[in-house]
Amino acid sequence: MSIVTRGSGSLTLKNRLSGTVAVLALLPVFAAVPALAQSAPQTETIEVTGSRLKNSDAESANPITIVSSEDIAKEAATSVEEILMKLPSVDFTGGITANTSNGGVGASEVSLRNLGPQRTLVLLNGQRFPFTDTQGTADAVDLNNIPVAIIDHIEVLRDGASSIYGADAIGGVINIITKQHFNGVEVGGSVGETSYGDGLRHQVYSTVGADFDRGNILINVGTDHTDGLSQASRAWANTQHPTADYNSYDEISSRITGAIGDIGGTKYYFGNGGINNPILSSNSYTLGTTQISPGVYTGGGISPGDIAIAGVGTYFNFLPTQGLTAGLDHQQINFTTHYDLTPDITAVIEGFYTDRQSNEFLNPEPLGYNVTTPQFPNGLYVTPTYVNSAGQTVVNPYNPTNAANAAALYGAANVGTDVPILTRRFENGPRYYTDDVNTYRIRTALQGTLLGKYDWEVGYMYGKSSATYNVANEANFYKLSQEMGINPCGSSPGCSIANFFGYNTLTPAQAKYFAFTNTDTSEYTEQTAYGHIGGTVYQLPAGPLGAVVGFEYRPDTLFDRPDSITAQGDGATYSLPTSGSYATSSGYVELNAPLLSNLPFVKMLTADTTARYDYNTTFGKSITYKFGLDYAINDDWRLRGSRSTGFRAPQLRELYSGGAQGQVGGSDVCATGQAYANSAACLASLPAGVTTAQLIAGDQVTEATGGNPQLHPETSQEWTIGGVATPHWIPGLSVSTDFYTVLIRNEIGAYDPNSLLAACFGGVPYLVSQQVACQLVGPRTSTGALGPIKAINANIGEENTDGIDIDLNYGIDAAKLYIPVPGHLTFNGQVNYLLSDNTSAGGVTQQQAGTFSGANGEPRFKALANLQYAQDNWSVGWTTRYYGGLKAAPGTVTPDPAVAANYDANGNLVSCAASVSPKGCGDWEGNEAAGVFYHDISGTYQYKNVKLTVGVDNLFDKDPPFLYPVDQSNAPSSAGYDFTGRFIYMKVSVKF
Repeated sequence: MSIVTRGSGSLTLKNRLSGTVAVLALLPVFAAVPALAQSAPQTETIEVTGSRLKNSDAESANPITIVSSEDIAKEAATSVEEILMKLPSVDFTGGITANTSNGGVGASEVSLRNLGPQRTLVLLNGQRFPFTDTQGTADAVDLNNIPVAIIDHIEVLRDGASSIYGADAIGGVINIITKQHFNGVEVGGSVGETSYGDGLRHQVYSTVGADFDRGNILINVGTDHTDGLSQASRAWANTQHPTADYNSYDEISSRITGAIGDIGGTKYYFGNGGINNPILSSNSYTLGTTQISPGVYTGGGISPGDIAIAGVGTYFNFLPTQGLTAGLDHQQINFTTHYDLTPDITAVIEGFYTDRQSNEFLNPEPLGYNVTTPQFPNGLYVTPTYVNSAGQTVVNPYNPTNAANAAALYGAANVGTDVPILTRRFENGPRYYTDDVNTYRIRTALQGTLLGKYDWEVGYMYGKSSATYNVANEANFYKLSQEMGINPCGSSPGCSIANFFGYNTLTPAQAKYFAFTNTDTSEYTEQTAYGHIGGTVYQLPAGPLGAVVGFEYRPDTLFDRPDSITAQGDGATYSLPTSGSYATSSGYVELNAPLLSNLPFVKMLTADTTARYDYNTTFGKSITYKFGLDYAINDDWRLRGSRSTGFRAPQLRELYSGGAQGQVGGSDVCATGQAYANSAACLASLPAGVTTAQLIAGDQVTEATGGNPQLHPETSQEWTIGGVATPHWIPGLSVSTDFYTVLIRNEIGAYDPNSLLAACFGGVPYLVSQQVACQLVGPRTSTGALGPIKAINANIGEENTDGIDIDLNYGIDAAKLYIPVPGHLTFNGQVNYLLSDNTSAGGVTQQQAGTFSGANGEPRFKALANLQYAQDNWSVGWTTRYYGGLKAAPGTVTPDPAVAANYDANGNLVSCAASVSPKGCGDWEGNEAAGVFYHDISGTYQYKNVKLTVGVDNLFDKDPPFLYPVDQSNAPSSAGYDFTGRFIYMKVSVKF
């Protein structure tokens, strides 16, 4: 990927906003388009991201990275995510990507400065793009709804810009600019596949562009397809690492389907030998390819002496039964046109539409004692009696405490009692996610010049994203309760009492009875009325004083309608319908003042100042500002810096989302064998008569989420300082370095349930004090089970991140290097070094730089280097990407209980007793991983009007490192790792 860093030299853009606009159209209309002459280009003023003032070149005091359409054409990318993923300055922290294996819903959300997608503003042609609701705690722009085929270039502003664009631009701005000058007809496509013979991608598009007497028109259509991958298809992803200590497996696995029941606080395995013989006599049997033998298990999560199966066979490896990357389909049609009403007034219309379908699959539904909803606060259990179809109360033959020898097996006190089932993966197979998102954005505007020197524009934009999310093979808890005997079947067809203890004990009809497809619909609508006018207002001694004034009015609305079964509390997740709206009125001003020029050691000193006033109908007013200096010492050296403030308004979902409950990976850390079983906080939390030995560790906990109308806006302060060198004695070289620091106050976020558990019961540092953590964990039920953990939205504290960006560009003719062939060599390099990323609250500070937690990973060091060699009609290139090493964030990994005493609360080794664990004294496996290099190659050849590109991404088929624990995968999805493997592709385009 060849990268241009704006501000590292003069880059004049020709005719970007002039007469012609590109058009993509269906093949049948090609014949009707005549060959049209292209008008002569002329230098014209342009608008650079981060400023509303137009200028005659693209030099900027702001650090901006540009990815051109030529760069994109040489890549395998069929989505904006794939384009941006390789840039060191871009990350996907806190967002959804194609690599998100749990809850991804096919979206793609980008971040800058590791601050999350909700703090990164995404623009299309300088104006906002509507959010897509993904049922998360916050919403963001889904990059999968933005067309790739007509992208002219992408500008990544690595600086805060709230004073220009308003809310969300704390981390920076990504401005995707579509082609505005295109004549003729272009037809293109691409196809690619991994070296494993899977992951097929193909794309077809067509573009028609034409100038006419007083304007231009562009129509674009395209379709593309990406096959999803399963974790079973990659050796690194399909097992929970066989060398890991099995004592830790209960934190990352579910138990074998139907294997465990809890009777009187003791956990029993019930195999195919039947409920009357839970010990299976002395026989073993085979479950799949794993031989299971009876025995006493004393590992993590199982009390010593419990009757279960010895070794790893007790657990269910869920990785092979879920997806690794999402499948994706787009159908898009895009239209832009402008028409000169008068020599000074132009009408502009643009429309973008995408129908995005995606699919993912997740392991079978986990259900059991630790899966609770408001309707079933104590989870699921098998009753000793049930009401039959005749209305009679009869003995439940599948409750083991009703067996003939129940007293001898389980004790007289446990005869005829409810038997909770511990996590079971049901027979219906994986859950299948299918998503259908329709997004469109229409903009109409008038733009022109007043008095020959003031550029102005007024316009209106309407955007809407409508989403339907379906999840097949979820379980209806009410129907499950009927089959367990909790509620009567009555006359419900297909309902019958079922055996939930054993392997594959449910009949197909019984499994089908409680399965349903969960359907959720949501819609996000954004409108914007805007206007601005600017130009030279006064001639200063050093140059013209430029000024812009503008306004915006933006109403936003959201609704979300969960499935009726989910909304009434009969699903494994629970959520209520929600809707909300607010409006924001804004005014802003920008001044660009040349202070000094053409003096010794001062070629030009320019100050740029912006200020903005926003009034939101929910929280009131906000004032932000930015002050920047651009100091060109001479033609070789320049310095730049800025000081800015920003804000982020609470989103509609953060404010108004309905109450919800759902399960996330985790365990009761107070159960016997867990890290904090005997802590004072654990013992104090137990109801009377309950001991830690009676608690069930489980592999999931219930979190309660929801909106909070009392949220306040986030505020931010940012400093950037940097320099650019373009030494004349090394023609073609430019180097820029920028330091940044961003401080966010009143940060909005949802608490992490597992971190709250560790903070409450173990005193592990987190965003809140131990006392507040225990309040959010809440009281236990009468049986000792954890209740829903309150992970609601809140202004939870502060975040401070700082780092360094380095960019290098160099080009030279091969002849100057004494290479005996014609051609030109180009080298581009980018580095981002994350110095720190600290979150603070409740007197506790956590360092996130260089760590991973769940699906998020923040490498300290990221780099991209590209070497290109080009002749007139062909080129070849080599790209190297690097992602630095990661280690588990403090408090996110619980060590093997056998060696827990060797570590402090932050996971640091403090003592050594190698004999207590087969792993010795080192860190527990997967806690840390080294950096990773990826290598990509490509070549392009053009013959007349035909262009062909072939390439290979991840040439050496490098696997991601194993990191544990993450969100139902073996590597964090946001860290930049390549989950696909070696990918071979070809692209071709023909222009007429």
